Amino acid sequence: MKSLLSAGAACALLLTVTACGGAGTSAIDENCQPAWEFATVKPGELVVGAVQQLPSIDVSPTGDAEGIDSVLLPAFAEQACLNITWEPLAGPAAVAALTEGRVDVGGGGWYKTPARGEVVGQSTTTWFDSPALVSTEGYDDLESLQGKKVGVVGGSLFESPIKKAFGDANVSVFQSIDAVFQELDSGRIAAGMGSGAVLTHQVDSRHSDADVALLAPDPRYPELTTPGEPNYPYTKTNTQLGAALDAFIATAREDGTLKKALEDNGLTETSYFTGPQS
Repeated sequence: MKSLLSAGAACALLLTVTACGGAGTSAIDENCQPAWEFATVKPGELVVGAVQQLPSIDVSPTGDAEGIDSVLLPAFAEQACLNITWEPLAGPAAVAALTEGRVDVGGGGWYKTPARGEVVGQSTTTWFDSPALVSTEGYDDLESLQGKKVGVVGGSLFESPIKKAFGDANVSVFQSIDAVFQELDSGRIAAGMGSGAVLTHQVDSRHSDADVALLAPDPRYPELTTPGEPNYPYTKTNTQLGAALDAFIATAREDGTLKKALEDNGLTETSYFTGPQS
């Protein structure tokens, strides 16, 4: 996951908004009755370590937030009678902030992993992010790309397994998603591989003619086709916060809030909400 701010700059940039998502600060109604009670880093605030990457979250220097988490986390804060504070952080800095108790929750499409679960609490899965291919030729499975050049962002979850599957000579590694699209447009790679949600957002925001194909789980390529499970990580010892997040996610699934947040941010495929269906 990429960050738009250095860790040093991000730590200096605490952006507080009301629970409904507007700019500025606002006191919670003194008659507000919280749906849950849990400790927070700062009284009356939910501090979110935001790893910035759309469609999950992007927080501007003026405090305007957009993306899936800009809908869900303010709704959670509102029900807990808290204001929300966004703290943009790079991935490693966000993990440290959670483990050290400097932020309450992580935002930005964090995947659940066993290793991460050893150091932070992990909420129930919010949605499902299938790996995907982006191409101008309509490639929709990995077998069709054997022997062709595939692009991937260096350091991503896909770099090592795609090299293993295709061989180093057939994989081009780039420093950014921008570079992947530039090489795709030039025809120097046949396809790019990455998160379906990120690739879908990139195609939409660029008004690109490229196609995004979500990959169905394939036992031949489990590391490249198993959907990621974004969640809201929290400080591991704050189990009451974890329980509140789980309860909120369950309700947001039932009442349509989650599905609408996904669709409003371009994720209209059913599998983003349900996971792959056999």
